[in-house]
Amino acid sequence: MPGGHVGYQGSSLKINPSVRNKGTQIAPTGHGTDPVRLFVKGVFMAYKGGKKNQVNHTQLIKLQDVNSKEATQFYLGKRLAYIYKAQKPNKEGSRFRVIWGKVTRSHGNSGVVRAKFKKNLPPKALGKKVRCMLYPSSI
Repeated sequence: MPGGHVGYQGSSLKINPSVRNKGTQIAPTGHGTDPVRLFVKGVFMAYKGGKKNQVNHTQLIKLQDVNSKEATQFYLGKRLAYIYKAQKPNKEGSRFRVIWGKVTRSHGNSGVVRAKFKKNLPPKALGKKVRCMLYPSSI
């Protein structure tokens, strides 16, 4: 598509402002209301593995604004949520499903973390968003 991604500044398409704050909650502050996100955005990059092997039970997650091994220490043990949309609604009528996991350790020196989920993430989740919740807290 010419002009790049829709969300980038040089795009010919404009984003509806009401869609931009989707997934955020409004928290009251002294000077008004600012959107407060209670999680850190992340991307499911790959499965752990080597040149010829792939380890499906360990996923590599890149967290937003985490660029060093030292910065990953804060996120160790934090809960991860992969949210996806199913075809049929469940008993409560929701089509959204969640696979929960947790950050186990860092991977490399560039701020990538290893994670394990209750059920292994499916291959269609590669490159998709993951939420890193800011609990349980260790401070």
